[in-house]
Amino acid sequence: MSRSRGPILTVLGITGLLLYGWLRYFLPNSPLALITGTVGFLLTIIGGFYLIGSTISRRWRTPDRLLRWNAIIAVIALTHFFVWGLISLLISPQHERTYRLTVSLLEIGIALQAAGHVTLAGHLISTRIRPAKVIVLVSYFALLTIVLLLRIVSPSIGTFATPLLWVGILPLLYFSEWLQGVATRQIPEALLLLVATLIMLFVEWHVIPPLFFSAYPPLLEEVYSLLVGIVLLHGGWVIIPLLLRITDTSRSEGAILELMTEFLAHQQRASSVETILRISSDTLRKLPAVGHTLFLLRGAADDTLVIGTLAEGSIHDYLKKYLLQRSGTEAFVEVIGSLQKNHKALPDLSVVCIQRPLFRLSGSLLNQTLAVAVVSAEPDGFEQRDIELITTLTEQTALFLESLERRSYQEQLLTSRKEMDFLRETREALMPLPPPILKRVDFHVYFEQYDRTIGGDYYQIHEYPDGEAVDFWLSDSAGSGIAAAYQMAQARAALNTLWLQKLPPEELILRLNDALKRLFHKNNFLAATLLRFDFAKKEYILLRAGNPEVFYWNPLTDEVDVLRPSGIVLGNASSQIIKRILTPERGQLLPGSLFLFFSDGFSEASNAEGEMFGTERLLALFKAHAHATPEEITHAIVRAVADFTGGGSIGDDGTLIAVRYLG
Repeated sequence: MSRSRGPILTVLGITGLLLYGWLRYFLPNSPLALITGTVGFLLTIIGGFYLIGSTISRRWRTPDRLLRWNAIIAVIALTHFFVWGLISLLISPQHERTYRLTVSLLEIGIALQAAGHVTLAGHLISTRIRPAKVIVLVSYFALLTIVLLLRIVSPSIGTFATPLLWVGILPLLYFSEWLQGVATRQIPEALLLLVATLIMLFVEWHVIPPLFFSAYPPLLEEVYSLLVGIVLLHGGWVIIPLLLRITDTSRSEGAILELMTEFLAHQQRASSVETILRISSDTLRKLPAVGHTLFLLRGAADDTLVIGTLAEGSIHDYLKKYLLQRSGTEAFVEVIGSLQKNHKALPDLSVVCIQRPLFRLSGSLLNQTLAVAVVSAEPDGFEQRDIELITTLTEQTALFLESLERRSYQEQLLTSRKEMDFLRETREALMPLPPPILKRVDFHVYFEQYDRTIGGDYYQIHEYPDGEAVDFWLSDSAGSGIAAAYQMAQARAALNTLWLQKLPPEELILRLNDALKRLFHKNNFLAATLLRFDFAKKEYILLRAGNPEVFYWNPLTDEVDVLRPSGIVLGNASSQIIKRILTPERGQLLPGSLFLFFSDGFSEASNAEGEMFGTERLLALFKAHAHATPEEITHAIVRAVADFTGGGSIGDDGTLIAVRYLG
């Protein structure tokens, strides 16, 4: 019944409007005509709303398309008016029957056009549905019904209540604040919609009546009051983002980019199939449109690993059976618009089903297939961009699973004596260059490489030839071992080439990212910190691209600040994206200023119970030794970390750089 509700109500509404036209043609002064037309108009709005919701999937019913369709209706309405304007020149009022037929069709056309605007506006506002938004939409429609009926029963009271329709637009605008970002992206369509509806309003009230009517027809007066509200709504969608410069879309893209960066960073450290799948499941759950996930890793021997947030129950059992019944090993992406359509006992939620075979030549992943089901949080809950993002995350998960065995094999190679000799020689070749002797800066570096691998940490201190500036660099390549060392070597070569060009700090980072993006594979990245002392301007510039925060001690206030300028890792995203996110931290270079930056090897060093040393302990040590020399500070931190871990290795590469400006 729910799917047939829309067509039935739409047919009844259009029938009511046609009956109104018939009554206006044969009984132009009958009060029954206005009642029939008003009821038909309201039924057309309700039926159109249900018809669009039941026949057009949400991934095609996006805000961008709905806004465009609304603009198209406005243009069609203008064309409709101009056509009837030409017809009016050809028909003489003396031909009474023909003239009445023309007038009736014109009124019906205006009513249908207004109903289309209201229907699409309702879907635009309710795209991201919430209980409060449902209440506002239902209340506004109830207000519309009451006002229109009052205009029939008591025209004077109905006219007095009409401004309530216009005031009621304000809560609709409030609950469509996210639509202002869509209007900002589609300025031509939004402006066309506003201009077309304004012209349409003027034509309906000031041009059409003198051409066709001796007096304003009642249904036209009913529709006109609603069209004024629609124009106010369209104007709000266009004018508010231009005045307030709303950037919801940019923030959303930044949040997704940050989520992807976090996902890649965690997957780089994953050492088991279960961990990789759980990281992917947790990442998908952070998407607003996603309710639950189900990951199945199927093997040739009918053994299946199941991981996800979907609890045991009807949905879990149905989707597991559905995925396991799919034969073959071909990759596919399938969208189920509603589980309820497939099984009446299931809820009305959407599901994205993805299958991806894992290509391995040998080992435990041989002939295995990754199958994923992602359930929406709301009915018809996935837009096209949600499906694309889910597909991308699933593909990245499959790539990490395929590379897992390769990484395990590298670990085995590193245990051999021959490989250890190779690592030792390579490590010596990739050691940082000897630091320069600086007159105005006192610094100390503590550098520790993990015993069994070549490190991915790299630091360098570069003094410019004119002596007016010095750069302190610390970077950490993704992963460990030969691959991380190879990335580090590529980054070091590119960095030393760029330093010769004397670039500003931001330009240096962006140019380095361009070089690394060409050199790195798609899953590789580099976290980095750049601190520049500009002695000529007496200022420091700090840039942070995915590395931990930097501690700063102010000698004037004797206070410690934690500097966290925004930025993302290099070599993974385009420089245009990085430029939007990268924010330099600038400050006055005061004599005695002290900086400490470090790689995550120290903050993530763990003791026997698995507890990490953490940033808070590092900050407390820095505050306690802020008046000491850089060498004393680094030694105090190294001793504290050694005591915490029981005197063993920190389990990763570790670098500490303490820098004090002498003046």
